[in-house]
Amino acid sequence: MSDQPITQEAIRNDLLKLGLSRGDRVVMHSNLQSLGKAKVLAKLPNCGSDAIIDAFLEIIGPEGILCVPTFTKTFASPSSGPFGEAFDSDSTPSRVGSITNVVLKRAGRVRSQHPTHSWAALGSLAAAFVEGHERTSTFGRNSVCGRMYDWDCKVVWFGTTGTTNTSTHFAEDWLDLPYMVAEAALVKCGSGFRKVTAHRCPSGPRDFYKNGCKLDKLLETWNIQKSGDVCEARVSVMRHRVFMNHLLDAMIADPCVLLAD
Repeated sequence: MSDQPITQEAIRNDLLKLGLSRGDRVVMHSNLQSLGKAKVLAKLPNCGSDAIIDAFLEIIGPEGILCVPTFTKTFASPSSGPFGEAFDSDSTPSRVGSITNVVLKRAGRVRSQHPTHSWAALGSLAAAFVEGHERTSTFGRNSVCGRMYDWDCKVVWFGTTGTTNTSTHFAEDWLDLPYMVAEAALVKCGSGFRKVTAHRCPSGPRDFYKNGCKLDKLLETWNIQKSGDVCEARVSVMRHRVFMNHLLDAMIADPCVLLAD
């Protein structure tokens, strides 16, 4: 492990080597702990989250988009998934990592309104990117999830693996596979809350939740990722549209490819 200081400049320079550039629309899945030593991170604002976010924003510029998942513990019962809160886009924290919660605190961030699987974005086009999510299914083709495909986003796994690749659920939703289910969720309403229905939720086990899964083997054959080190983190980048085209073809051939054997 290197003793070199972790800085925004160092993160930016390593991201540039992976092909990120001005104007990119980036969807990032992240693990802050992968970046480096805790004693080094502790010297940075928000333990390094700001340095990562600012490095991306410096590269992509205001015309680019940085989007992160901000999924919540807002299912109505423990049998459905993480539960116990009512969703409010302004105050409900993300359950998928510290970097995503720092994004939520940023001035100008825009968050989609889905009651369990919201996304937050930064950039001049952020509002248009996340608009209308509450009117679709969880990963609806006409939501921010579909715009990741239509706007030719780049998916970045920052210190994570394919086990965090939520786009796999998009394919299950878009193909209307029968094992996707409707679940009750809670949304804040005045001083209380109301129940709503989240359609096509990813209930149950999946093979891709573990490393070395069937999808990992397919990704190796597709050869659509570029990987490298960003400080101490292993980072991979691929185009969302290219990945989805490969995945949809694979799932049409074998609708159970994402399921545990």
